Amino acid sequence: MKFICPCSTIKEEIEYACNFSSQKNSLSISSNVLLENHGDTLTIKATDSKISFTSSIPITTIVPGSTTVFCDKLLAVLKNMPDEDLEFNEDNNKLTIKPSNSKININTNLKTMDASKYPDIISCDSSLFFSLPQKEFLDMADKTTFAVSEETSRFFLTGVNFEKKDAKVIMVATDGRRLAYIENTFEQELPDFSSAILPVKFLQLLKLISSGEGLFSLAITQSHVFATVQNRTISSTLIAGPYPNYSRVIPTNLEYECKIGVDDMEKAISLTSIFTESKSRKIFVDLNVEGIMISGENNDFGDSKQIISCEYNGPSFKVSFNSSLLLPTIKKIGGEFLKIKLSTFNGPMIFSPEPEKNYFFVLMPMQG
Repeated sequence: MKFICPCSTIKEEIEYACNFSSQKNSLSISSNVLLENHGDTLTIKATDSKISFTSSIPITTIVPGSTTVFCDKLLAVLKNMPDEDLEFNEDNNKLTIKPSNSKININTNLKTMDASKYPDIISCDSSLFFSLPQKEFLDMADKTTFAVSEETSRFFLTGVNFEKKDAKVIMVATDGRRLAYIENTFEQELPDFSSAILPVKFLQLLKLISSGEGLFSLAITQSHVFATVQNRTISSTLIAGPYPNYSRVIPTNLEYECKIGVDDMEKAISLTSIFTESKSRKIFVDLNVEGIMISGENNDFGDSKQIISCEYNGPSFKVSFNSSLLLPTIKKIGGEFLKIKLSTFNGPMIFSPEPEKNYFFVLMPMQG
């Protein structure tokens, strides 16, 4: 194979590709990126066997062909090349890279591996794709991914449940102690699709390749999810389900409400968490009509108490939360005020923006 391509163009795609290749073993072909040039197009592929990346860029082909090269080293070489057209020539298991017209005498050689040994990357019929706005979809992912479980023994909770109910699209994530829920309706007409558990890494890498503006295309099959943004397509295996019936843990008919400033609450929890015990991370929340007191105590370091004004219509409650769960939840509220809904001191509570929007979070107090 032999082709000419602007350094900046291929460097950008290889930089994306490195996030999808396996970086654990440089001797494994899954640590390589696949390069295929035909006509005026270079196709770039990378995979770690679970998640894959494909992109196409315009080039000038001299000799069509294909090869694979260690992704990380290729990127390092490109970052040190002059920002001009580069010539790529693969021969005798070596990929030679040098400036096409520069007076600078640079000639680098990277070892290659046979393209025929590269893992197959699954594709999806174009008829299965549907369009969604990037910004709104990525916002849904941002409001949920933080709440997934890190316990691999409960693998079905390590991803975000994505489903369509009537005209609404819903994302839910839970680790068993907190739950994040967001729903949206879109102008685009969406086909019916089965609920799917999306890996967090897929959503993170989708954000990486997205501009955050305009539409992107999504497709879901029984085993995979695909997303296309401009010239780039990523795919991932889905997490095996089924997802738990999350509606059973969302409390209804909660009697009492508390309205409080998001910034005040976030700062109070952040300060108090300094004084929590390292294992339990427990902070106390005393709630009454006069205000809300956030407190914590550490036998070795000291204690902290902070009283914040609020609007509350219920009896006095004292509850405790794991600060490492509560603080990230508060940070996802957004806006100026949040609302806490509750009925009992030991039951699940709903945290939502005030005024209410299309998302909320459920958090269980600590017991004992």
